[in-house]
Amino acid sequence: MNEPILTMTGMSMEFPGVKALQHVDFELYPGEVHALMGENGAGKSTLMKILSGVYQPTSGSIRMHGEPVMFGNPLDAQLKGVSIIHQEFNLFPNLSAAENIYLDRPEMVGRFGQIKWSRMYEEAGKLIRSIGGDLDVRKEVQHLGVHSQQVIEIAKALSFKAEVLIMDEPSAALPENEVMKMFEVIRRLKEQRVCIVYVSHRMKEIFEIADKVTVLRDGKKVSTRRIDEVSENDLIRMMVGKEVGHLYPERSTVTDSATVLRVSDLSLDAKHSVSFDLKKGEILGLFGLVGSGTHTVAERLFGLRRGTGIIEINGQSITIRSPIEAKARKLAYVPPDRHRQGLIKPMSIRSNLSMTILPRLSSRFLIDSAGEKEISGSYMDKLKIKAPHDDQVVELLSGGNQQKVVLGKWLASEPELLILEEPTRGVDVGAKAEIYAIMSQLAQRGLSIILISSEMPEVIGMSDRILVMHKGEFVHEFDRGEATQESLLYRASHPRVHEKAESI
Repeated sequence: MNEPILTMTGMSMEFPGVKALQHVDFELYPGEVHALMGENGAGKSTLMKILSGVYQPTSGSIRMHGEPVMFGNPLDAQLKGVSIIHQEFNLFPNLSAAENIYLDRPEMVGRFGQIKWSRMYEEAGKLIRSIGGDLDVRKEVQHLGVHSQQVIEIAKALSFKAEVLIMDEPSAALPENEVMKMFEVIRRLKEQRVCIVYVSHRMKEIFEIADKVTVLRDGKKVSTRRIDEVSENDLIRMMVGKEVGHLYPERSTVTDSATVLRVSDLSLDAKHSVSFDLKKGEILGLFGLVGSGTHTVAERLFGLRRGTGIIEINGQSITIRSPIEAKARKLAYVPPDRHRQGLIKPMSIRSNLSMTILPRLSSRFLIDSAGEKEISGSYMDKLKIKAPHDDQVVELLSGGNQQKVVLGKWLASEPELLILEEPTRGVDVGAKAEIYAIMSQLAQRGLSIILISSEMPEVIGMSDRILVMHKGEFVHEFDRGEATQESLLYRASHPRVHEKAESI
């Protein structure tokens, strides 16, 4: 009979004033992919931090192969067969793939301190090939793609004889065409009897790769089910405790509005430039695979990157050489990485929300505290930011609420044009629905939005028009209702086909 590799019983974790986990049971079996789902703040991260040795539980017990175990720290967990691959890889970019895999490992050092380079390269190559990888283990990590870096992280875990591998939002940094490669690696791991704990908000992936799913809500286990026993609506209902309704709001297509933005020959690099326009109240989707140029378009429009070309806002030709100039021209930009680019996490919600309008709130060297509090209270209400008060430190908020703070920070500047790049990355389904509703309301009020996202359902569901990019140029335009995921991915993978209006 198939026995569990690992059993967690009665897991509870309390922080001052917060019960993060309450009597959660969790079992893992050899060769299965076990999805762990729940809204941000449901307890997933806490449970995984206990499993990977970061936290010691307030109460509960863990057994591996029926024997009691205690993970005192992450290295202890690794040595006992449990490894975690974080959303942000833990690799040294200036070291080779082999060095990253065997860093600080005594078996790779000789009696007199010399490194056993031949053995290191040979063993690293074997590990990489065992999971279907094909890369030069002598090459520095900084010169490798995201999928190759993920393969290195997995090989590093396997070098510790991992029986349980936790993958935290493993597809977040991958373009759509690389996700299938990751699934092939996971299937090879299953053949080797490794158990994968797959933590993700992406429903499509859960149904594609998982065998079982466990849902947490408010620190408690709701259910563990076989994936073929549940539907997407079942999972959403378990996660949020209610019906979410339609994820993407119904919207009428923008047709005869005035043109707010017109871009002509905007240079992205020495060889490529783009031209397009944006109407008042329109949501314009930009979609492309990694390296297509969508991110560069955002940086050029917001003054983060210099170049040539003509930018017209409301018919007036302007120059944008910096974010300060972009903000003065009523542009706002929500960047793809809220942790590094969007927030100052040790600061409060209030301080983050008022950051873009401090000159307006300042008199000489003093900040109008009452005005700042009024602004933060207003946007906490408008965006439904869940926190006890606006003095709450941002790093303690859930991912969805952090994203709302980034959005609120820029809405406070009262923009006419909003660039949203990966607006729901790492955000649970309930918060996604709220963000989509906010976007729709903003567009209905006349705000023009450029949506850049690697999630095809999001681009299709929210955009009035979609411009597809391939290697620095627009190759196709879809009107609302025309695009499918298959056609979107096909266009993003191929150079221009002269079938659609040449105005782009």
